[in-house]
Amino acid sequence: MEIQNTELFKGISCEECQKMLSCFKSESRSYTAGELICNYADTEKYVGIVTHGSLNIIRTDENGNNSLLEHLGENGIFGKYIAYAAAAGDGIYVECDTPCEIVFIGSEHITKRCSNACECHSKVVENLFDIVTKKSVELSRHLYVLSSRTTRDKLLSYFRLMCEQYNNTEIALPFSTTALAEYLCVDRSAMTRELKKLKSEGIISMDKRKVTLNEK
Repeated sequence: MEIQNTELFKGISCEECQKMLSCFKSESRSYTAGELICNYADTEKYVGIVTHGSLNIIRTDENGNNSLLEHLGENGIFGKYIAYAAAAGDGIYVECDTPCEIVFIGSEHITKRCSNACECHSKVVENLFDIVTKKSVELSRHLYVLSSRTTRDKLLSYFRLMCEQYNNTEIALPFSTTALAEYLCVDRSAMTRELKKLKSEGIISMDKRKVTLNEK
């Protein structure tokens, strides 16, 4: 994905986008699968935009247990303005799920108006507010899933929300079953057993990452 096609630069021409990237002193970096991109605590001064590949934002508690806070594919954005709070002893990290390319932009360049007060800069700020709003909705959906009491209920809540989001009873999981367990904050073995039960009961069909919800 070209940077001008991302949500942050929506409605801005390719030419104007390139000018702004130069003005913003943007920097593009490439990473390999499994590579640590950064500690989230270090993102106070910039935002990162995923232009290729995907990454995970992971919380690691003081006992070394991981939970998946968010999975970002192309067009995803992380860093300042999309904050995650860590409890004492916890760490929050950005890690590559697949080989990816990230464009970093200093946050002060986005919010600090340039001397020309150009229209395209105002559009970027407007787009940023839209992104933050959508992030709030996504986090609310995640909280809704986590509020379910059992592993089975968490799985079904997640599948139902995904089907609703894509208006289709067949969905493709954006991450592995290990990452799904971390996203749901459940034991992977217990989750695997519940998935087998749901399949045997005919509630879902599952082929690798493809899930079909058969509920009426």
